[in-house]
Amino acid sequence: MLRDLQAAMRRQLLSAHPAPPPGIPGDAIPAPVRFAVHANNVVGSLVEALEAAFPATARLLGRAVFRRAAAGYVRRHPPHVPQLLAFGDRFPDHLDEMPEAAELARFEWAWNAAFFAADAPMLDPADLRAVPQQRYPELRFTLHPSAHLLTVAHPVLDLWKALRHDEPPPGPLPIDPPPGGEQVLIVRPLAEVYAVAIGRGEFTLLLALSAGADLGHAATAAAGTDPGLDLQAALLAHLQLGTFTAFYFPLEE
Repeated sequence: MLRDLQAAMRRQLLSAHPAPPPGIPGDAIPAPVRFAVHANNVVGSLVEALEAAFPATARLLGRAVFRRAAAGYVRRHPPHVPQLLAFGDRFPDHLDEMPEAAELARFEWAWNAAFFAADAPMLDPADLRAVPQQRYPELRFTLHPSAHLLTVAHPVLDLWKALRHDEPPPGPLPIDPPPGGEQVLIVRPLAEVYAVAIGRGEFTLLLALSAGADLGHAATAAAGTDPGLDLQAALLAHLQLGTFTAFYFPLEE
């Protein structure tokens, strides 16, 4: 009985026209009025959680448009775990009819995931010096838990940076995005989240390493998308950035 009442409450609270389920008593204030106030507070708090998770997207759309879209999302995709930090994972897809906003929201969600990811030590480049060069192709790297590789159809980094600092957007994103879009790495090795645009070869390298490929095969795949990739420079850059936490050989897994 209680479970059925709770399920009915949940359905009605997120309904476009909330009405109290049977069995909800009234007092000086009629039950429908009390229930509508409660429903408005529930939806409003979830909309505010989305505003906190997607601040740049909210600025891009304008608060009124964003809140309407967020309220629609709340009703279609209510929280599935009791943790507000996890609420909003499908919100970018909800904005697909507004491509600029959807791309920006995908970026912001990855940024949030990086911010709240587990801590891990950065790989010390000095540790690699003990590895014989002939064994380099066998190396496998562990990416930092916060590392997210994202391909966006439009270059959203400049847009995000401007909106994050309450600056005017740098202009409309191109109607016809460049072939292959923009590749972005988002990582938080220490206290600060870094978001950097990287080339296609570099992106392929990291994607292959994150999937468990050894350095030899990852480098071959990267060269297939960018024959001019400087592998040594790319690895050094990511060692300095903190993209990796460890390396190992297959037999040492």
